[in-house]
Parts: sequence; structure tokens; C-alpha cells
Amino acid sequence: MGDDQMGSDGGSNAGEVTIQEVQNDAMASGTQLELRGVVITAIDIYGDRTGDVYISEPEGGAFSGVKVFGTPIDTLATLHVGDLVDITNAEKHEACNQAAPCGTVIFRDGASITEVQGVTAGSLTITKVGTGTLPTPAVVDAKAIAQMPTAARLAEWEKWEGVLVSVQNARQLNALTSFDDGDDQKQFSATSGIKIQTSLADLGTDPGTGTCYTSITGIGDFFFDYLVLPRSADDLMTGGTACLPSVTSVAMLQSATTTPELVQLTDVFVTGRDDIPGSNNTGSMGFWVADSLQGAANNGVYVFTGTKPIMYIKLGAKVTFTGTASEFDLGPNATTPPSGDTITEINPSVPIVAAQVTAPTAEPTPATSASVETLATIGAAGEPWEGVLVKIGPVKVTNPDLGSSAGHRAELTDNNGKKIQMAKDAFAWAAPTMNACLDVTGLMSVAIFDDLRTINPRSATDIATSTGTCTP
Repeated sequence: MGDDQMGSDGGSNAGEVTIQEVQNDAMASGTQLELRGVVITAIDIYGDRTGDVYISEPEGGAFSGVKVFGTPIDTLATLHVGDLVDITNAEKHEACNQAAPCGTVIFRDGASITEVQGVTAGSLTITKVGTGTLPTPAVVDAKAIAQMPTAARLAEWEKWEGVLVSVQNARQLNALTSFDDGDDQKQFSATSGIKIQTSLADLGTDPGTGTCYTSITGIGDFFFDYLVLPRSADDLMTGGTACLPSVTSVAMLQSATTTPELVQLTDVFVTGRDDIPGSNNTGSMGFWVADSLQGAANNGVYVFTGTKPIMYIKLGAKVTFTGTASEFDLGPNATTPPSGDTITEINPSVPIVAAQVTAPTAEPTPATSASVETLATIGAAGEPWEGVLVKIGPVKVTNPDLGSSAGHRAELTDNNGKKIQMAKDAFAWAAPTMNACLDVTGLMSVAIFDDLRTINPRSATDIATSTGTCTP
């Protein structure tokens, strides 16, 4: 039957094709096909979930591999890595999307798993036609991919679904942990958002968070995240030196010229809490930390925790955790933000638990050295103060409520006529009195939709009648 003729089940029949054609979106799910002379690169015989076979065009390269699902058990027992095979009575299947959910699983944003399966249950035929050589693993630079915009990063990883790859310049971002029942259900996150999983093999002793790998070799895959599946512990080569930077203090993070990918903080101090859904322009919650109780330039950062407050995070408490750093912006200039027009955030690698927190023994003290003009500058001058606990005053309330479009922020003006806006990222304060003369303590942040810096009191006591005098 020729190309584009109808198969027995009414689907299109493409005849003999390449794996690259299978991976191309131009071929519809359900298209019947044949693959000839492809090489088996991996067979899943490890753990509680087995049976998947991965195949590749012998020359390798982008889009050259695919998963084969539903191989008959008697056939599976005769196959070996390196076998050259023909596959018939098969069709392309895009799984876990709206049209073909995996149980209740439907991937977001139209994502899916591309695989080859039998036209009907048990019909898949895999015939050995020779013995070949595995393709040379395609070299994939995780460090370079990590610095791409999100859409480009995902598109790059899509090239390697089903392909034997050697991922270089990848750092391990958390411990190897179980994510489901079964020996083959362990993983760790790595540079550029991939997960390294034990689906095909035991990975041995966990090298640990922060390890920079020379290479991680394995099969590319996808399930909610892009995955790399090593075939043995030998596929993980430690000793790398060219990974993106890792930092161990808030000051190192805020002073870095390139956003570090891993942040490992020990006994940093909690300087503020964000328990207000819808604040910070994100609808999320979190808290601020610093290396010391005394506020200073480059000594403060926001920690994103999601949509629930952590009740044992108290002002002055010490907390120890590991996470990844990002420059967050959803505003109108998110694609090319002005200098400083992002919020530096840490996303904890795993939820923070009480055991990681030490009870407070003293209160944080705000910095008083920066002027209102400096603090309000969205550019380089104001950047070192983002996330820092500061105190300003005397300042006069020159607009107690800038309106709902501005989040009901208040405008404050110092005695030099310099203005700054007071926002509600950390505390839902009541509108102050017009022309009131105040001393205000708060955490510096960014109103990302309006491209301006804000000061954010943490409680009513942070908004006090000034001990100085406001001039007209």
C-alpha cells in the first residue's frame, strides 16, 4: 500500500518512513508506518516498570530516536541493545494530550509523548535483521540551553526525545529522591530544567547536590518534564568544571554578573514574610532572607514558596535550604527588561520543613544609608537594594492611594522632592493620612508591571510618625 493510502482501521498509512519523519509534527498521530534497519539503543528491564524499547536511526542526531511502546513479551525476550530491526504493524502515537490522555494525565501547553506502538494491541512486529553499532551520543550543552528563553529551551530539548545523548555542563540541583513507588522511580533535577531518572538503571551512590558533571549520557525522554535516562551508573561522569555558577550566600547571589543556577544557603536570616495572595505582582507567597540581621546593599533576596505561607518562618529566624535562582518578570518589558527591572528570586528545590529553621533570637535591623532617590531608581543604583530591609524618613505622604491599577500604593516624598512608592507585598496596611510625616521601614521590591521600585512595610509598626521634620 503506497504512502498516504488508508490503512485497515481508517487511519493514514505512510508506509516505510524514517524516525525523523515520525518525530515531525507533519505526521499525524495514528498514522500507520514501517521502520527499517533501525538500531535498538536501550531496553527497559530495570525496576517495576519495564518493557519500553528505544530505537534510533544508525547515524543518530536530532529527532533520530523514538520510544517503542507495547512490544510483545515473547519478542522482548529476544531483543538486545545494538540489534538492527524492522518494525511493522505499527503506528505513530502522541500520548498524554487532549486527544489521547494517559489515564487522567493531559500535559499542559499541548505537550505530548511521541512513541511507536502496534496498530492494535499485540500487533506490533519487531524483526531482527542484523547487528549494528550504537550511534555516537549527540552532544547537548545543558549550560547553553539553560540560558535560552523558555520556548527556545523547550524546543531544543524536544529534538532529543528518544535520542541517545551526552549532556554536558550539567549541575545536579537536588538530591536523588523517590518521586513514586518502585525502584525505577528516583530522580534529580539538573541544569536547564531536565530531570535525570533511574528508569533504565540504578544510578549508584548519589554524588550529591551541587555536583558538576563532565557528562551525563542516556536516552532523552519526556513525561511532564524533559528527561535523560542513563543506562548505568557509568553514564554519569562527575568532575565537571564548566557548569553555571553556584553560590553560598545572598551577597554572592545579588552580586553575581550571571544568574547562578544553584543557591545553597546556611543559617540565613528571615527579614520579612509575604503572606498576601496577589502581592508581588505574582499571586504568590514567600519570604525574604539576608546573610545578616543588619540590612546592607546586596544583602537581601525574595524566596518564592508558592501559594501557602510557612507559619514557622518568623522574623529573625535562621533557615537553611537549597534552591535555584531566577530573574522574575511578567511585566510589559519581560522580554527585554530594563536594567534592574526584575525580581531576583530563589525557588527552594524541595519544600522547607521545620527542621531547617532555627527560632529567632533577635530582630532584623534596617539599613539607613541609602537615599530615597537611590532606592527608587530602577537602574543600577537601586539594584543592590532589591530585597533589602531599609528605613527611610522623614518622608511626606503626597498621595495616600494611587488607585487600584497601582495596587493602591501610596506615594512618599522626601525633603529633596524625591519620590518612592509604598506597596503591600509584605503587609496590607491601611492608607496613610495625606501630608503625614513618616519614618517607613520595609523591604525593597519591584512592581514589575510598572517598572518601578517599591518599599514594603511588614507590619503597622513599620509605618511610624517621623522623629524628624518634613519640609513643605
